[in-house]
Amino acid sequence: MNLLWDFLKNMLRWRHENRDLVTTSIMSCLVKTLGDEGLANLPRQKPRQRRPSEPSPLRLLQALCRVNFFKRAKSIFEQMKLPGFRCPPDIFTYTILISSYCRHALATASRKAIRRRVWEANHLFRLMLFRGFSPDVVTYNCLINECCKTNRYFSVVNEVDRANEMLRMMKDRNHGVPSSSSYSPIIHGLCEVGRVEEAVGFLAELVEGGSVPREYTYELVRGVLEAEGKMGLLDKGLCGEIEDGIEERIRCVMKVKCSLRRERSVTAGEGCG
Repeated sequence: MNLLWDFLKNMLRWRHENRDLVTTSIMSCLVKTLGDEGLANLPRQKPRQRRPSEPSPLRLLQALCRVNFFKRAKSIFEQMKLPGFRCPPDIFTYTILISSYCRHALATASRKAIRRRVWEANHLFRLMLFRGFSPDVVTYNCLINECCKTNRYFSVVNEVDRANEMLRMMKDRNHGVPSSSSYSPIIHGLCEVGRVEEAVGFLAELVEGGSVPREYTYELVRGVLEAEGKMGLLDKGLCGEIEDGIEERIRCVMKVKCSLRRERSVTAGEGCG
């Protein structure tokens, strides 16, 4: 495998002459072979008393979940929970599985499959709390996003309230500081079900917490308020603060993009030389 990897890297160096040397099919076969090799070597590390590097099982879990091999990922997760395993599950292990179940539910059209994946994600979250782990903002954001966006089904049955409960739990237990990614799905869900007054409250709470909403979120709330003739609910001072924050963020992004363009041009010049 090392020889094959070196060979592919050498081929990539000459990609400016022939772009068809390394194709997607070749890289897919390489990734599949590396994954199968990692799965085969993982059980052998315990009897040999060799400690695998901590990212190894996590990378395997993440790779398997990305291609929807949840049974294999769950099998590795169960092995990690066995007594004596050198890399027991930690907060990152649970977060990878929870986020993968939530992401898979978002892409599923079957309501039965959605409910199954949502149940698995919430079961892992409860198990995580039972084991004494403290979820972080990423874990909560995955569950909040799941409640508000999964196939747009849960907005009908008021699962937005459940997302609100998750947000309050994160704040009450000091498991992290809610960010714009925590509030945005809730605000969108509330606007979709016609609860724009509550959406304005969450928007103000987001700004009070020191975050800036996304431009799309802000425009969505303004559009719903204008359509219902309730623009008086949105304070002018709050609007000014949000618009200033959005403009500042755009300026920062443009600076980063300019620096990246310069780095790429320098790298391309060195490669041609």
